Amino acid sequence: MTPTLKYIDLFAGCGGLSTGLHLAGWKGLFAVEKNASAFSTLKANLVDKRKHFDWPAWLATTNWDIKELLAQKGAALSRLKGTVDWVVGGPPCQGFSTAGRRREGDERNNLVHSYLRLVELVQPRAILFENVRGFTMKFKANAQGGIAYSQRVIQQLRELGYEDARGELIDMSHYGIPQRRQRFIVIATREGLADAAIEELESRCAVHLSD
Repeated sequence: MTPTLKYIDLFAGCGGLSTGLHLAGWKGLFAVEKNASAFSTLKANLVDKRKHFDWPAWLATTNWDIKELLAQKGAALSRLKGTVDWVVGGPPCQGFSTAGRRREGDERNNLVHSYLRLVELVQPRAILFENVRGFTMKFKANAQGGIAYSQRVIQQLRELGYEDARGELIDMSHYGIPQRRQRFIVIATREGLADAAIEELESRCAVHLSD
């Protein structure tokens, strides 16, 4: 029997990514979302109705600010080492998006570091990180040491032991989404599987374009 793969969803919104993973046969451990209304939708659909999550007893089934979660539950998160297959999610994009004001000083940009801190504590087998195209662009002030946030994330993941961390820009219209939306994704694993995962993603794009 194939074991059920378990994941944690960060910045989960109303549960779109978790819904996809549910349909793919994965099992959620818990989801982190600060907005109460968005979390209420996720809870109604995936916790109460579908029983998709094996929510731990030490974590209240409510909306959480990831910074408060790290501060209050750091020890419990560390005890998850070796039990989580995937950490997924995309920190807020407003400070990076070229469709908005794109401000390096936007405090939400720092939530990238909260994502990486949780990865450091939990040490999952693999991670999936998602953000907008602007995440790959440098800011003029160069507060990140003269490199884009995308490069910093990959660098820090490699320092955490995910030596195959790889980032790619993907046009979601190539996968059936009815708009030309570019997203930056990072796949990183402890088992050297990131390149194969990206190649599989690209092959599915090729199949769709040939239909």
